[in-house]
Amino acid sequence: MNNNGLTLRVALRIAFGFVLSVFSHITVAQSCISQASDFKFITKSKQQGLLRFENKHNHQRFNYHALLPFNDYLDYAYKHINKANPRANMPCPVITQTYQQLVTQGKRKPDPTIADITAPFELTHPNSNKVALLIHGLTDSPFTYHDLAQVYYQQGYTVRTVLLPGHGSAASALLNVDVSQWQQAIKYGVERSVQDFDEVILAGYSTGAALLIDYATKQTTSPKIKALMLFSPGSEPHNKHGYMAKWIDAIPFVNWIDKDADVDFAKYESFPLNAATASYDAMSLTSVSSLNKRSALKLPIFSVLSDIDTTIDTRATLKLLSALHKGNSIEYKPLDTLVLYGSTDILPTGFTSDYAVNNPQCTTPQCKKVHGISHIAVVNSPQNPHYGINATYRNCGSFINDESLYKTCKTTKNPQLGERTSANLKHYPALQRLTYNPHFTELKMQINTFIKKVENLQGK
Repeated sequence: MNNNGLTLRVALRIAFGFVLSVFSHITVAQSCISQASDFKFITKSKQQGLLRFENKHNHQRFNYHALLPFNDYLDYAYKHINKANPRANMPCPVITQTYQQLVTQGKRKPDPTIADITAPFELTHPNSNKVALLIHGLTDSPFTYHDLAQVYYQQGYTVRTVLLPGHGSAASALLNVDVSQWQQAIKYGVERSVQDFDEVILAGYSTGAALLIDYATKQTTSPKIKALMLFSPGSEPHNKHGYMAKWIDAIPFVNWIDKDADVDFAKYESFPLNAATASYDAMSLTSVSSLNKRSALKLPIFSVLSDIDTTIDTRATLKLLSALHKGNSIEYKPLDTLVLYGSTDILPTGFTSDYAVNNPQCTTPQCKKVHGISHIAVVNSPQNPHYGINATYRNCGSFINDESLYKTCKTTKNPQLGERTSANLKHYPALQRLTYNPHFTELKMQINTFIKKVENLQGK
């Protein structure tokens, strides 16, 4: 081969390589999955706040007081996300079983965008007069319930979710939200569901759980409401200085606690001071002292929590559950159930005397490698395409102020997984916060058992 031919081949290879490089970069920039593993983009987004702020738009609030049809609400929420979320139209091929069923029911398109994945939904069960209303937590979205929705659906329930105001777009939307807006959304979701169905189960995660407890204890609940289910329920923040957030937020130009990359399409990673204030206000509504001034809650209660939760104070949650159980009616007390991950030493004296407690133990090698169940893990299956074992996304928010550890957490091939306790962070400096529940299969059975007991009791 002459030199001219060799030179041409080399030039073509270089050009082809350049095209592939550019195409690869474009692909990364255009997928919610690939974007979450593009460390260069993650770094840039974290530094510049590329995904931290919602789009400027004419925000119209939904008229919760009118108790409009639920489909009207879903249409409103979907349109709002498309206007406000800077990545609303980004392809997001995170196909859960719930999403597949929504496509089959004609409620979603086969090729989802971020708006399709994060918007509130109704998974309709044919000829069902039962509904499970599921409320997500602070900084989350209804994607929180894509896995648990299947548990309720397979028990014959239509599944509804609500998008709390300030969510579904970008973290800046939480700069101006307050607890009263969340209460309005909760009230609408519950009362609309009571109007549409004969039997209603209420389920809440974290702040969503606190809001449901607040609603259910402030008034005489409809007899159609059959049970309350709480996942990592918000009682008191683990950080006991949460009450200071509103005072710090009053300082001009001091608005954020954390500024992260926000590549998690389903959950904000940046965290405004005002969000901490609103969440603290929500949890204050369900303090034991507040509940003592109200009528006792008369519903069977199912709860799931971790002994080393670093978002919520587990001991405060157990005191809250004890107070709710103490005031519960005689017929419902035997149904009250707690699923506790970790050590039972944290249980108050006498707690188990008439409270059903399940304490799952790790039996698989993979589960035994997990260093405690995190606050955010309980609701997700290990098979979840975004938060599960084989998912691309990694939660590394513990290291947003340490570039070296942040990079290690995001890029190492074999990350350590668990809750971000001080002890764990000392032993595993680049710990990835666990985002799935290794006991999820067992949790499904525990939920099914609880629901059957509730339904059997109602049938007496």
